[in-house]
Amino acid sequence: MDNTIRQSRLLTLVLPAVLCTMLWGTAFPGIKAGYAWFHVENHAIGAKLLFAGLRFLIAGLLVLAIGTIRRKPGQTMRLKKSDLPSLSLLGFFQTFLQYLLLYLGISGVSGTKSALYTSAASFATVLASPLLFRQDRLTIRKIAGCTVGVVGIVLMSVHDGGADGFTLAGDGLVILSNLSGAAGNLVSKKIATPQRTASYIAGWQLTLGGTGLMGAGLLAGGSLSFEALNGWLILLYLAAMAGIAFMIWTELLRRHPVSKVAVYNLLIPVFGTIWSGIFLGEQVVTLSNATALILVCSGIFLVNFVPTHSNHEKEGMADETNQKR
Repeated sequence: MDNTIRQSRLLTLVLPAVLCTMLWGTAFPGIKAGYAWFHVENHAIGAKLLFAGLRFLIAGLLVLAIGTIRRKPGQTMRLKKSDLPSLSLLGFFQTFLQYLLLYLGISGVSGTKSALYTSAASFATVLASPLLFRQDRLTIRKIAGCTVGVVGIVLMSVHDGGADGFTLAGDGLVILSNLSGAAGNLVSKKIATPQRTASYIAGWQLTLGGTGLMGAGLLAGGSLSFEALNGWLILLYLAAMAGIAFMIWTELLRRHPVSKVAVYNLLIPVFGTIWSGIFLGEQVVTLSNATALILVCSGIFLVNFVPTHSNHEKEGMADETNQKR
């Protein structure tokens, strides 16, 4: 029985969640490369927002197209009027506000630090989820995991210059963006119903959020140079990556307790550090980085991998099974 549970979790949770975080980890160096090819300067706020909005609008349309192809009889990808408030709220937190703050702050933060701050979404979600969902209990193990991960974030934040290594315009905005993402995880779980497929939810929240970002960018006077083919390729990759990852992530939130899914965000620092080192040439092989990564990965183990004989674990599995039905 235990082996069956482990195999099921490996296929339905662990591997898909790892794939999502691996894809999201590439966003940090990808965004910076995109800025370079589209000639977006650090101070060009409008252009940054326009770049973000275009990316997520394309991602949303891609997911809706996939959902249309895969839909079962009776399902539709058309936006229902009754769903507009809930999907707009999700799009606001999970796309508009999260990436508004991220795109504004990321230019002043290294790809490695940006990736580590993403784990803040995990901690906020794990701590807030028990307030909204019965199956997500706040246990000592979860608190310990969050504490260990926070130590890793603090270590990464200040290892080069103590408190001087932290800036509100850079680090602060990236942290706030991830707290918005945490709120998005909770809203996504709350509005998930058998009638709303993952493609429907993810596609429309990306489309609505992306449209909002494009509007904000245009209002701020943003413009992009579309001359470079490499810029288009990066934009299309970032859009496809976001669409696929959000679609899978939304399905995971539908099927599993929020804390058991969100904690995998702690893997984004691992992949973000690797990709930043490969594509941006950042110095990532340091003792402090290695220690921080060990700490955040330890947080995953403490929060998510509880003994199979635990009563809470059995109840959580029962809830997951009921949700799949």
